[in-house]
Amino acid sequence: MLILIQEYINLINEILQTNRTAIDLAYTCKLGQNSKGSYMLDNRLLKYQRRLVILESVYTNLIIASYCSLAIAYLSKSKTRELVKTRYY
Repeated sequence: MLILIQEYINLINEILQTNRTAIDLAYTCKLGQNSKGSYMLDNRLLKYQRRLVILESVYTNLIIASYCSLAIAYLSKSKTRELVKTRYY
């Protein structure tokens, strides 16, 4: 159980780190700094319509972690994906 929690914490750290430093998001971060469109920077984190922007490189890991989480272990794959979409972009 403790290992699962540590893995989830590591994933969250990876998501936050990539959001703040990814070169792929540099242009979008400029939009967020100017609050153009639906992008904004909140505590140096890029958000789109108040949802945290994540890179595709960590999206799969996020889906797997969410699906395997004990709190939502009984959701189907499509319900898990919808749950993640409400929080992340």
